[in-house]
Amino acid sequence: MPTKKEKQESVSRVKKDLARYKTVAIATIASLPAKHYLSIKKQTRNDVKIEFARQTLLKRALEESGRLELKPLEGKFQNGAVIIVSDLDAFKLYALFKRSKSKTFAKPGAIAPSDIVVPAGETNLAPGPVLTELKQAKIDARIKGTKVTIAKDVTVAKKGEPISEPVAKILMKLGIEPFEIGIGILSVYDNGTIYEGAALDIDEEAFLHSLTEAHRAALNLCVFAEIWNETSAPLIIQKAAREANAIHKLIETKKPATEKMPAAEAAQVAAPAGTPAVEAVPATGVAPEAAADAAKEVKREGL
Repeated sequence: MPTKKEKQESVSRVKKDLARYKTVAIATIASLPAKHYLSIKKQTRNDVKIEFARQTLLKRALEESGRLELKPLEGKFQNGAVIIVSDLDAFKLYALFKRSKSKTFAKPGAIAPSDIVVPAGETNLAPGPVLTELKQAKIDARIKGTKVTIAKDVTVAKKGEPISEPVAKILMKLGIEPFEIGIGILSVYDNGTIYEGAALDIDEEAFLHSLTEAHRAALNLCVFAEIWNETSAPLIIQKAAREANAIHKLIETKKPATEKMPAAEAAQVAAPAGTPAVEAVPATGVAPEAAADAAKEVKREGL
């Protein structure tokens, strides 16, 4: 039992930290084994400070801190609550503790955090009494060679349901760890805003992908709507150049071919000045004598 002096010292210590750090969070360490708590505290000590004391003392420190903006946090306390102070923003603070969580096996009676599914496929279990245990957990299993095989995917516990003893036992044998243990962030005050823990749970990879896609879509809009900026300008110019080249090639393809000059006109143009033009006479089917007579007649008329 802490003495009155120790209680006052605890309140004083927490008040000083509340005045020193900009970000304040209420978290819970309920059901967290002591060794895991100490490990997480050691991992995060360079970025945060965890204040552990009786809830009445922590609430008193909040009330006497002089920071009226922290008053909404007084209603966020749950079983095993602690105060966390830091200069990290709310999202980085949440991500820090999310990374520090570790997987653990289910215990009988524990509430499933999500649907727990045993996947189909070969297991490392050898045939034997385990087949009875699988049946008790309502898992369809068969022997294949020297191993036990799960016939199809099966949901052994739905979100919010208590886990039965047979299910907890078989999950452990299958090596399935459906639970995470760690410090759970309940609520965070950061720069004038109170964030609920669930609102801070962001998939960083999916968020980055969404930002990338949004940037690509915005840039595409700028290029086709010809909205000029330092990023879109080079692409707009390149697009215009490609379109101009395409139009030029299209015009060249559609241009009509140059008409050929008739043979008689070509001969007349090519003949020296003063030389009478002679019409070409097809050689096919014309006797040599007739051709000679025709040539003489043309020459006579020209004279």
